[in-house]
Amino acid sequence: MSLEVARPKTANCLLLMSGGIESSTLLFQLAQTECPQPVFLDYAQRAAQQEWEAVQRLSENQQVQAQRYDLSAFGNAVGALRAERYHVPLPHRNFFAIAAIATIASNLNIQRIVIGLSADDAQVDTCSRPAFQNAITNTLGTLNLQLETPLIQLSKASIILEGNRLHVPWKKTYSCLLGREKHCGFCPQCKKRREAFAQAGANDQDLGYNP
Repeated sequence: MSLEVARPKTANCLLLMSGGIESSTLLFQLAQTECPQPVFLDYAQRAAQQEWEAVQRLSENQQVQAQRYDLSAFGNAVGALRAERYHVPLPHRNFFAIAAIATIASNLNIQRIVIGLSADDAQVDTCSRPAFQNAITNTLGTLNLQLETPLIQLSKASIILEGNRLHVPWKKTYSCLLGREKHCGFCPQCKKRREAFAQAGANDQDLGYNP
């Protein structure tokens, strides 16, 4: 597995980023008071390139340098075990991502890991539920690592409101599963994004959807 790595000089926490609503809001929140190190994992998800470009745009906006870790060989190998290709090749991807970023944190001697899970995630993903996260947090604690999930009690709509307060440039974010240049508008992630913006009383019109 190849890596594109530059050791951070002043980072005091690692932030797992995908370029979506939650992790982008966390980046802007953390950057107000400290120096987060954005970490992007390429595990052969279909939208990896667009996600990475979003992470770079947002990181540049906050004057921090994001790092990309190429785990695509593993993702492709696991994805090949299924009869059909999925947009996201890894089941339990949050579990995998936490294990990966914990390893990175240990090698960088950074104790704090921050991830952008929401209450909406917990409704559909076992690995995002508080009970699971509490267990993982306790496990990482034995390794002298601290896992933080500051958004886990908030809905995606509430996170958008917080992002608005922080002036997150939503046009620079990316949520689509298909990996197209523009959001498709009909994949599960695009639908959740559109619904959340509507619930927040905000609009996402600057992110034109493909028909």
